[in-house]
Amino acid sequence: MDPYELAIINTPMFQRMHNIKQLSLGYYVYHGTDHSRFGHMLGAMHLAGRAYDSIKENSKNFGEFDEDPIDRKTIRMAALLHDVGHAPFSHSLENLLDEPHETYTQYLIDFYFKEHIENAGVKTEDVKNLVIGAYKKPYFSKIVSGQLDVDRLDYLLRDSLYAGVSYGLYDLGRIIDQLAVIDDKFVVLEGGYEAVEQLIFARYQMYQQVYFHKTKRGFELMLQKCGQILKDQGLLDIPTLKDLKIEEGQEEFLKRDDRWFQNKIYANDNPPDVKVIADMIKNRKHYFETYSLSTYRHPSDSQDPGPNDSIGELKQVHKSLNNNLTNMGIQEHEFLIDSIERAPYNLVPDYQIESKAENKETKAIRIFYKNNRFSEPIEKRSHIVHTFGMHRPVILRGFVIPEKYNLVRDYLKTIAYHIPKREI
Repeated sequence: MDPYELAIINTPMFQRMHNIKQLSLGYYVYHGTDHSRFGHMLGAMHLAGRAYDSIKENSKNFGEFDEDPIDRKTIRMAALLHDVGHAPFSHSLENLLDEPHETYTQYLIDFYFKEHIENAGVKTEDVKNLVIGAYKKPYFSKIVSGQLDVDRLDYLLRDSLYAGVSYGLYDLGRIIDQLAVIDDKFVVLEGGYEAVEQLIFARYQMYQQVYFHKTKRGFELMLQKCGQILKDQGLLDIPTLKDLKIEEGQEEFLKRDDRWFQNKIYANDNPPDVKVIADMIKNRKHYFETYSLSTYRHPSDSQDPGPNDSIGELKQVHKSLNNNLTNMGIQEHEFLIDSIERAPYNLVPDYQIESKAENKETKAIRIFYKNNRFSEPIEKRSHIVHTFGMHRPVILRGFVIPEKYNLVRDYLKTIAYHIPKREI
């Protein structure tokens, strides 16, 4: 890294990222995942530089690359700062912010990091635009904010390593080596096709097995509930975007890390419902899953050989149970719902078949074929990616406080839905 990047890293605001867990309370399930956003942001910056260098080398073979050293600096800085606006416990407490963390990141770039960025001869506005995928050279935006950006290239391998799993593994070197910009489009040369397909499936499996592991999500929903209760009652102070414009607000945001939030929920003067949940978190006791697509499986009478996810029937179970929670004496904070709408991020990239207007920009990953000199979205070739784009994953789960599990179990029996006995 150069001295300007190091100056950014050494600021208190960037050092704050040491105290923001990458996977929230994921370490309660995968004990190694107590790594922070700090390392991920350094990794994203490193990969951004590698991606630019590879694009420069590959694109020159087609005689089209307009090299500008400032682009490389700008891309690296944007990747370095892309997560700096995260709330405590990363995505888990995004609901505590007035706006998405990307907006907080933009404000910090503008009002905290501006001097450091401009000392490097880089425009602050360009860094902000790269973070949200709106750079003046759209193909470079995809390095920092796209379907194949350095954010996910880093976090899949990093999170797999710390979780001790192999679901997120893919051939990083091959993908980086095959990046190019041709006809003003960000593409992967055909030699990287299999590695990209591997990445897409790896990402899908990481969401299924790690990011949305039922116990991990149970703990995260408990965190969210504590934060929401405290916020609704005016007991939780998170600086607003307006606050970030001034030094005092920035100093307050510096303090808003995982340790700060844990101290808040463990405080003795909290509302009783927060105390109950916080005490469970402290003692690694989690809410129990009651219904989900993995437990609601039954033989299908359909002749369709495709997957039967039973989502229609599960939605009826979900509706019936939730309409009767009050009658069962289950309070609002004692039952938590996990669904696509409450997911902190998209489960799979937004793949879409390109429209007839072939020059229309899409979110697709494009594969370039040298012999015919044309590119196409990967889903036009890959059955796996096409399937992901056509059949979106579904999450619908309910979690109940352990003391009320048997009440839910007994009710579900009345509608012919059986869940296992559990020790309470």
